[in-house]
Amino acid sequence: MFPLKFVHRDRAGVLDAGGSFASPREHGFRDTPSADLLSLVAEIEQGCSWRELVRARYAADKPWLYDIITHASRTSFLGPVLPAGSGAVLDIGSGWGQVARPLARHRPVVALEPVGERLAFIRAAARQDGVDQHLAFVESDYFEIRFEPQFSAICAIGVFEWSGAFQNRVDPQERQRQFLHKTRQELAPGGCLILGIENRLGLKYLLGCPDDHLGAPYIASLPAPLARRRWTEASGQALQSFTYSLTELDQLLRAAGFTQIEFFGAFPDYKLPQAIVPLADAGRALMAWLAANPVPLEHNGYDGSRLDPAMQAALAERYTSLAAAGSVHHFVPSFFVRAG
Repeated sequence: MFPLKFVHRDRAGVLDAGGSFASPREHGFRDTPSADLLSLVAEIEQGCSWRELVRARYAADKPWLYDIITHASRTSFLGPVLPAGSGAVLDIGSGWGQVARPLARHRPVVALEPVGERLAFIRAAARQDGVDQHLAFVESDYFEIRFEPQFSAICAIGVFEWSGAFQNRVDPQERQRQFLHKTRQELAPGGCLILGIENRLGLKYLLGCPDDHLGAPYIASLPAPLARRRWTEASGQALQSFTYSLTELDQLLRAAGFTQIEFFGAFPDYKLPQAIVPLADAGRALMAWLAANPVPLEHNGYDGSRLDPAMQAALAERYTSLAAAGSVHHFVPSFFVRAG
C-alpha cells in the first residue's frame, strides 16, 4: 500500500510507512481531557511503558475507560468478522489505537483519527510496540480526505453512529448515508466494510437502560423523527448520534451499494464482546447459542456499570421468549456487520 496517496481538500499528498499527516480541527469525540492525554504521550515518548501509564492513571479511577483502552476483547471481532489477510486496512476513528496497532502486526494500516492528541497517543504507543512502520497516521475529518479505492477492509468500530456529529452543515443522518457511500467507493474490489454499533432495538434499551451516547433512556431507541423531538425537548439540543435496527441498517448499506451484508450479534456489546454470534438464517445460530449458554452479564454502555440483577433477569427471560418466537436476532444489544 505504501506510499499512501490521498487528496485532502483538493491537495494531493503522499505518506510513506510510519508517516503522519495532520489537519487539526477543534471538535471531535474525546473521552479524556486533551491536556491529560498530551501529558501521557509525553511520558511515553520519554520511554515509560504506555500500558503501565494507562493502568496507573485509569485502572482504579476510571475502570470503564481503562477496559475500553486495553481489554483484549476489543479485537475479538478479528477473525470471526474481519477475516485474516494481508491487504491494507483503513481504521476510521482509531481512538486509542485498540484496533489499528494489533492489526498492524499482520498488515498495513492507516489510522485515521480527527482528534490530534489521540492520534499522538496511537503513534507513540505504536512506536513502543514496534509496529509504527506498518502504519500511516492521519489526523483529519474523514469527509475532508479522499483515498484511492485500495483498502481490502475499512473498520468503523463505534464510529458510524457519530459520523454525522460534531458539525452543523449537513443533517446528521444524511451525513451517515454519505459516510457509507464514501467507504464503499474507497474499498478495493472484493473489500469489506466492518461496522461495530449498538442496536437501536437492543433489548436492554427497550427495557430502560440509558443509551450509550446520550446517557438517557427511552430516546435513542425510538424511531428517528420521534427521537429527535424527544431529545430536543429533554436537552434543548439537536440529536446528532443515531443507531439503527437490523432492518434499517441493512437498508442503509444496500442503498450505499453494498450487496453482501452479514450481521453478527455481540454480547454484552461490540465494545467488550464476550460472544459474537452470526445472525444469518433468521438467527438460527443465535437461538442455538442462547439455548446452550447463559447470556453474558450486560452493562450500561454509557459508563460501564453493571445492570442490576432484576434487569439482568428480565433480559434473560425475554431473550428466551423472543428466541421461542423466532425474532430474537432483532433485539441483540450490539451488531458487528461485514458488508461488501
